[in-house]
Amino acid sequence: MTMLRTAFLPILFSLTLFMSATLIFIVQPMVAKMILPLLGGTPAVWNTCMMFFQALLLGGYAYAHLSSSRLPVGKQVTLHAALLLLACVVLPVAISRHWIPTGEATPIGVVLILLFFSVGLPFFVLSSTAPLMQRWFVWTGHPSSSDPYFLYSASNAGSMLALISYPSLIEPLLPLHEQSAYWSIGYIALIVFIVGCASFTWRSARRCYLGESTGIAGSAPPHCASDAAPPGHSQKIRWVALAFVPSSLMLGVTTFLSTDVAAIPLFWVIPLALYLLTFILVFANIPQPVNRLMLRLFPIAVIVLLFINVPMTKPAMWIAILFNLATFFIVAMVCHDELARTRPPAQFLTGFYLWMSLGGVLGGIFNAVVAPLVFRSVAEYPLVLALAALLIFRGTQLVQPSASPRLSRVLDVLLPVLLGGLTFWLTVEWPLHGLFVMELSQTLKISHTVMTYAIPAVLCYAMLFMKRPRRFALGVSAVTVALIFSHGWNQKVIYQERSFFGVVKVSENIEGGYRLLVHGNTQHGRQSLDPALRDEPASYYHRTGPLGQVFTEFSGKKRKEQVALVGLGIGTVGAYGEKGQRFTFYEIDPLVRRVATDPALFTYLENCKADWSIVMGDARLKLEDAADGAYGLIVLDAFSSDSIPLHLVTREAFSLYFSKLDRSGILAVHISNKYIDLAPVLGRLAEDAGLVGYLQDDREDESIGKYHSTWVLLARDKKYLGALPADERWTQLKSDKSKAVWTDDYSNILKVFIWK
Repeated sequence: MTMLRTAFLPILFSLTLFMSATLIFIVQPMVAKMILPLLGGTPAVWNTCMMFFQALLLGGYAYAHLSSSRLPVGKQVTLHAALLLLACVVLPVAISRHWIPTGEATPIGVVLILLFFSVGLPFFVLSSTAPLMQRWFVWTGHPSSSDPYFLYSASNAGSMLALISYPSLIEPLLPLHEQSAYWSIGYIALIVFIVGCASFTWRSARRCYLGESTGIAGSAPPHCASDAAPPGHSQKIRWVALAFVPSSLMLGVTTFLSTDVAAIPLFWVIPLALYLLTFILVFANIPQPVNRLMLRLFPIAVIVLLFINVPMTKPAMWIAILFNLATFFIVAMVCHDELARTRPPAQFLTGFYLWMSLGGVLGGIFNAVVAPLVFRSVAEYPLVLALAALLIFRGTQLVQPSASPRLSRVLDVLLPVLLGGLTFWLTVEWPLHGLFVMELSQTLKISHTVMTYAIPAVLCYAMLFMKRPRRFALGVSAVTVALIFSHGWNQKVIYQERSFFGVVKVSENIEGGYRLLVHGNTQHGRQSLDPALRDEPASYYHRTGPLGQVFTEFSGKKRKEQVALVGLGIGTVGAYGEKGQRFTFYEIDPLVRRVATDPALFTYLENCKADWSIVMGDARLKLEDAADGAYGLIVLDAFSSDSIPLHLVTREAFSLYFSKLDRSGILAVHISNKYIDLAPVLGRLAEDAGLVGYLQDDREDESIGKYHSTWVLLARDKKYLGALPADERWTQLKSDKSKAVWTDDYSNILKVFIWK
């Protein structure tokens, strides 16, 4: 092999894997953005999309494994080339509204068919590229071909590039139709690279078998032939588990931080980037001292994290984010390093990737589908950390033989159970019990925090120093379960459930005298416990606030007979209802409806004087069913959390809203958000549609149960807003013509991010 060819081959194959991974990570958010305005953001749609892409990813790995193990190299190349060319038929990727059937709901089968015919075949072929190209590289006879796993780092580098560049460059600069066009060009370019790889592979295979162009199905080239036995079932299960843990933790840490710490848009990019970075590092053969350091840090990080994440500790936001991300990185590094360390010889490469992919898919399914159905909180996150402890230390050098094996096995279970009981006893918040623990800590001259959290942590870590990893792992599990259940006994929380949209919690503040609904970590309304104030609207909807001013202006004879409200919350706006009015709430989360309509929790709807109804589903899709000109007022209240439903704030969406408003109709938009400033977006939309707009940023009287809120009013003419434009608290909405109008085809969330 010439020096030029020796240097060129790794570059060619690395670029091919890099391009393939980049295209995979670009097409998923691109297609999701195409689907959102057409199908809405319901769990059925999102879960179907997620399952579709994960199933195709696994299918691509299975195809690579089966084709490389059962077909000669020549037929592999021919088959793959045919699939690559066949996938070009659906380019450029597009999804038309005319493909969506009319009806009450979009069946899951229709979503799957839609995705399959729009992007299914290209995604399937791309998914097979990483394992298949590495398998082909083995046949090139390159000096590195006996261990081609270094190419996987190139694949993950491409994934990371796409992950970072899509929200920061591609989405802000290109509308969807241009994204699809450029993606199609990239796909064609990838075909050229794969053809180049195939030509080298085919020629090398022919030389290996002295002119036999077909080679031998499932064989390895002579220079890579190995006498190693195929991986056993236990090894395959371990690969699945080692891939499952980081995949699950990546989603778990994202969910936990975005719901319990800081609802920051696009935050999911950071855990996913760390996840990919660990793959890049371990398959690039980082020095062993780094791996040993990660293994040493793992138990410390897990124990500290378990107690930092307890709601009662309330660490600073940056501390919570830092420790959670650092622990996730350490665990992912250790798991992925174990995968890299136990990788099989090159002839079993595709099977290795298949089992690893299965573990990743199972981790995604567990967090996205199973956990919301099984757990009332984000319990899967600490539980998988405990699983990681058991998995990582199993069979390591930390295990110490015992003089009394039977006693040790008993203690492996008994001590963790006792530790879990102690942790529950110290952390549960029963009133009299809490006083007893406080008095005990004072008697022993130990701070309450140290006694409650540090003592169980030290005891748990001590189990590791006993050289019993199983005991340590079970200890972590016991502490995890104890903390979950002790928090569940917290009497301040009177209701808590979980859906595919997150954790819904109702709690009472006895001192403040109110009951509160929290969705994730975003407050969605509060109601006074004082009977005299119980029917008074509070929080963002206070009578002296912007929305209260709107209902005051348009009350009595000037009232709007038909009102649509996008976002139910606890039904606070129902307090403004008058006899003869009709309020129609649009809500997507069944748990929110359950909370708002339960008079044992909140009574705004029960005491609403107007007739009211709740329409379940994606608001934009459901509003299409309303009669044109049906409403006098639409209240749009869906932008206060991290998951900004962008399809509700586009040119097409606003055209829909005003088609459902009568001539004098008003659109009131709640845009309070700590991280996103939607005022410039609404300003451009208003100017584009020829509307007048007014904005109020209300920061007054927060001590009387009113929250800081920002609202925008839009109408076809200033006169339809009554006396509100003359109120100095309302200022005219500004428009910046240098900024593009948001449409279903284009939006740029980074441009409106509050960088403070």
